[in-house]
Amino acid sequence: MAKPIVYGPRTSVYTRAVLMALLEKKVPHDQVHVEMDDNAHRAPEHLKRHPFGMLPAFEHNGFMIYETVPILTYIDDAFPGTRLMPGDIHRRTRAAQIMSVINSYAYRPLVWGIFVPRTFPRPDRIVDEAAIGEAVKTGEHALKAIEDLMMNPDPFLVGRQISPADLLLECVVHYLDTTPEGQAMLTRLPKIAAWHAAMQLRPSVNETVPQ
Repeated sequence: MAKPIVYGPRTSVYTRAVLMALLEKKVPHDQVHVEMDDNAHRAPEHLKRHPFGMLPAFEHNGFMIYETVPILTYIDDAFPGTRLMPGDIHRRTRAAQIMSVINSYAYRPLVWGIFVPRTFPRPDRIVDEAAIGEAVKTGEHALKAIEDLMMNPDPFLVGRQISPADLLLECVVHYLDTTPEGQAMLTRLPKIAAWHAAMQLRPSVNETVPQ
């Protein structure tokens, strides 16, 4: 059986989550770096993999998938090893719900609204502090909602078993925690902060830290 191929850079939140899932399942794989800074993700070659020019894309035995949640589902179903999604229907549903909250309400304000303008300010433009302030409110509201959805966090989001929701959220909170706003936010979200500290001990997290 051919090794799966992940197309995308580990600096991408969603690419990194896929790489972490493969490591958690101990699946040998290859990664093809697709550089966003030079618009390689918009090149015809990549658009054949992902018609919307986003990252990552995933290939296994000639079967191509795009969009992170179905990729994570495929990895969990296609390869042996510990299941990532919980078997219990309530915990499984909560994990899926948290992933939906991340994608719909948390990712954009926390990464693009706080991390990107704080970390990569444009030299020709004054940082919009008001916009960052709004992103803090929106992003913190989303993380508080996730805190409320956590089930017996011991130490993971839906219990003692790591799930795809943990992988996806860690990739977002990793970037958030590099900003002063994010560090302050985590002091107001003790359950998320404790969860984040536990996640940082995982080999899959340490082996995929963006360079």
